[in-house]
Amino acid sequence: MKRIVFVSLLILVAFSTFAQNEKSNIYSGGMLILQPGFTFTSNNHQDINDLSFGLGGILRFYFFNYFTAGVYGGTQRTSYSSANSQSSNISLGYGGPFVGFSHKSGRFRYTFSAFAGMGTVRNLHVENQNGNELTDAFLYKHSAFVMSPILSLDFALTQRLMLTFQTVYLVAKFDNNKAIQNPTFQLGILFNR
Repeated sequence: MKRIVFVSLLILVAFSTFAQNEKSNIYSGGMLILQPGFTFTSNNHQDINDLSFGLGGILRFYFFNYFTAGVYGGTQRTSYSSANSQSSNISLGYGGPFVGFSHKSGRFRYTFSAFAGMGTVRNLHVENQNGNELTDAFLYKHSAFVMSPILSLDFALTQRLMLTFQTVYLVAKFDNNKAIQNPTFQLGILFNR
């Protein structure tokens, strides 16, 4: 994983060499603060269909006027109810590179890209509990391959500060044929250079 991050950073530095002209941004990066979504998956006990919330971050480099590449990652966490408990949860942590197209027009920047990287799925499934004591629970942890399209609309509040609106459809494949699907809306703040 460290090797992937190191190689990704080297590629991003190389891309910045061919960055867009000085009237355009070279890169932007920041936090994706508000991330409501919906999780569709299942475990060995039940189907899980519930709201998710998360945090994340993105770093985009712009080059050759219409292209972008960078790194993207975050977490999505879903709490759900089982037959005799309301304390079950499943989370997806992910990160990796993306590539795509980007165009700036006035105060707006439109970006369409595709992300693929590794992640981890953690699931605490509680069948029974007595108050705060878990009497029958299962903990699962799986490595996952995660991919998603990323559709972004950025609005320049100032020359250096942008508000970003993103939609993603995270798909995580793990444990042979199991998968998590998580359509998510993301709102964040980006800093430009």
